[in-house]
Amino acid sequence: MALNAENEELYPYCLKPVIKDKVWGGRHLEELVGKELPPGKMIGETWEAWEGCLIENGPARGETLAHQIEMDPAGVLGLRLAKEKRFPLLFKFIDAQDDLSVQVHPDDAQAQVMEHYPFGKTEAWYILDAAPNANLILGFKRDVGAEEVHSGIRNNSLVDLLSLVPVQRGDVLFVPAGTVHAISKGIVLAEIQENSDITYRLYDWGRQDKSRALHVDQSLGVANLRHMAEPKIPPLSIKHLEYEEWYLVACRYFVLQRLDVRQTTPGLPTNGKFHILSVVQGQVELLYGSSYDKTVTAGLGQTLLIPAGLGGYKIAPTVQPCRLLRAFVPDLNEEVLEPLIKAGYGAPRVARLSGSVAEHNDLLPF
Repeated sequence: MALNAENEELYPYCLKPVIKDKVWGGRHLEELVGKELPPGKMIGETWEAWEGCLIENGPARGETLAHQIEMDPAGVLGLRLAKEKRFPLLFKFIDAQDDLSVQVHPDDAQAQVMEHYPFGKTEAWYILDAAPNANLILGFKRDVGAEEVHSGIRNNSLVDLLSLVPVQRGDVLFVPAGTVHAISKGIVLAEIQENSDITYRLYDWGRQDKSRALHVDQSLGVANLRHMAEPKIPPLSIKHLEYEEWYLVACRYFVLQRLDVRQTTPGLPTNGKFHILSVVQGQVELLYGSSYDKTVTAGLGQTLLIPAGLGGYKIAPTVQPCRLLRAFVPDLNEEVLEPLIKAGYGAPRVARLSGSVAEHNDLLPF
């Protein structure tokens, strides 16, 4: 099927999340983002946009996103990604009501060598809710050595080396592959990441749970043991008449944005790329088609996949306040650097969207 701006067979896919119960999970996603959760379960994650998600609307109802990609890779993913026939991202909600283990993920090259899997795991977090005095672990307080880490694990004193980052609602953090990290209790967040679940568990707070084995050697084989300065990302905004477009984080793998929509937007082009849209406040109608005369309704907590070949869409808020998260695989020059510099931001401020670790910053040199 050819990729074009008026592909009438494509439409916004409403995705059914894959719900994951976890020992550290809770029930907060019911209240915060309107999730229907199975009774009596502690839910840690809902995988909102993933290749295994079922489509809940339209002619493809009951099919997986992976099936639609197999049937029409260019139409769903765009020409740039079509040859891979793999959905490259995973978008999820996480509800942590106990401390998660201290973890680290490999990058793409390491994942291919160590796990024979195409993707490592670079990720980013948008904090939806945080208890008073909540914090995350992101890297180390200072540069450390592998033997110090080993000693901290043996003595259950690793926390003395780890960097605790206080967080509150609306904070944004970038977690490039190789970053030692943990989500602490009392935090609910949205996560965008590469499509990989490869996790090396470095430390589990001394818990003796055989189902949660440690991977110390693998962890230290991929971990960045240097201090991460300025872990939070300062978002940048572009104001439009109908909505405000916030750039939260940007790297080669994904851009994550927040859209605060006041009234029906003009046509938002896909630029030949798929878009993930998730409603985190309010309710919307998505208008699409050659005359924007077709609609899909999305309520609180609904995540949609906008196929690359759809061409464009409008967002019409029906319940205010209306806020969405949007993610896509970017052309960093055309879709990040150029619009933000045109909006008046200096290149160094834009580059901060890709984090403070120079070797993982895809917006340097500026």
